[in-house]
Amino acid sequence: MDFGIKNPRILESCDLFVVATPWNWAHFDLCPFGVPIAEENRISPLLLDSEPFLRLLERLDALTFGPEGMPMPRWVFYDGSELPGGIAGFGRRAERLTAAQRAAMRVPLSYEGLVPFSMYIAIPMLPSGSWMGHNLASLNGVFPEAGLSGLASVTKAFGLRIYRARYQFGATQWRSRALHIHTKFGPLDLVTAYTPAHSDPMTLTYRVAITLDGLRHACGDPNVHLERLRPHLWLDVDDVAQACRLQDEIEGGARYCIADRPRREGERLRVPIARRET
Repeated sequence: MDFGIKNPRILESCDLFVVATPWNWAHFDLCPFGVPIAEENRISPLLLDSEPFLRLLERLDALTFGPEGMPMPRWVFYDGSELPGGIAGFGRRAERLTAAQRAAMRVPLSYEGLVPFSMYIAIPMLPSGSWMGHNLASLNGVFPEAGLSGLASVTKAFGLRIYRARYQFGATQWRSRALHIHTKFGPLDLVTAYTPAHSDPMTLTYRVAITLDGLRHACGDPNVHLERLRPHLWLDVDDVAQACRLQDEIEGGARYCIADRPRREGERLRVPIARRET
């Protein structure tokens, strides 16, 4: 890599992979930031031989989102991720896992390939260059002994580079811990602040322009400093009325963004909101 990364152990001990159809590979950067994706780690969901790895992706999803009741069924992986878009992430060879890690991931005794430790799923949108971030998962919290702090942020940065994304859209909840990651990439322009179309109306929709500095910052490069806007207000993540008022203003033509990461004040979690010039 031609820039610094906060936790070099990620690149030293893990291998990049991408799951996508071969016709999508042709449009991807398969050597993001100068880190090549080995041919055996370019996995097609169209092949029978890919089934063991794809099952491990399901297990990764279950370990990270299962306790919250949000694991993805297999058809969503295929119909909504692998076929139209891509899954990028980092993994370790099966022989490098501890016995406890193998058991947690339910790695078959006969399996000797790559075991995914993280994944970033994105789906292409119109216009070209815009991608919808669908899922970001990391086993850093499940396997703290692996020494992979920052894995989710680095995975998302590499994934966006692989997809050659220019803009990334996302939908997440105001209370979600993922906001701490997403704001590393720069200010998040708010598309919605309150979203009844989602099963959880306290969901926000955002768009962020993808820049090299933003990707480097998310990887923890100490030489990058992102300019931050001064907040006009702080949104309480549990204040439905405040979110609705902000949504009304957005629908009226006002432009807002999430300026920086959320801040905890005692029992309250608040998000800094800045107003953009229209």
